[in-house]
Amino acid sequence: MSAIPNLPEPATFAPVSRASVVDAVVARLRADIVAGRLEAGSKLPAERELAAAFGVNRLTLRAALAQLEAIGFVQTKHGMGTVVLPWRERVGLEHLGTLARSISPSEGPWEEVVRSMLELRRMLAAEGLALAAERCEASHLEEVRAVMASQAEKLEDPIAFARGEVAFQRVLARASKNVALELVLNNLARFFEEVPGLTKLLYDRCDDSMQVYPMILAILENRAASDARSLVPAFLAASDEAWLARHRHTLNGTAPSNLQERP
Repeated sequence: MSAIPNLPEPATFAPVSRASVVDAVVARLRADIVAGRLEAGSKLPAERELAAAFGVNRLTLRAALAQLEAIGFVQTKHGMGTVVLPWRERVGLEHLGTLARSISPSEGPWEEVVRSMLELRRMLAAEGLALAAERCEASHLEEVRAVMASQAEKLEDPIAFARGEVAFQRVLARASKNVALELVLNNLARFFEEVPGLTKLLYDRCDDSMQVYPMILAILENRAASDARSLVPAFLAASDEAWLARHRHTLNGTAPSNLQERP
């Protein structure tokens, strides 16, 4: 197969395992796109060549390309072939976990994805809490207290604690009476479930994460929306930066990691 401009060397398209072969092709192409090895606007090899390079039949390849097109990574036009799309302009937030799983922690975009998730979490936490402080009812305060008590029993289990954190955020989202916030939270919840290895690392110090809960409860009880917008982002930003400093050796691939393990 001859070299194609803006594409990796042909050896990159190596045969894949027969197990879940469509998913394997999707994962390989998605990783190359997210990491920038396949640039937006570049054209993939012809179906026959690409199928041969992956060691799959053309029906399998077409199924993989159809999945990638549905998500927003590529576009196939009859008679024109398949073109790589600018995924940052097409792919939805629900695929954030998939992006983190797609590329190696040793690749630059991986840390960018993780940092972006942390920043998004801070933004949602601040504004969601501010709205909840303005709109919450007594029943929501009772739910917050109950989840806080439950979280204190999960400090030795990062996955269970992360699930409890999502439950806590769901209470706040309901208290905010903002349905869009609830729907965005579904995407973050999916992220934690899809990347359990990273989730364990994110919640490596559950007792530290518990420290923000009393602040949140006080903000709700006092209906201090302005504090939610000022104190909470600062607290979480400092916590996130400390976490990044603590684990940068893992994020840049200089330490063994199973961060991409599947559930």
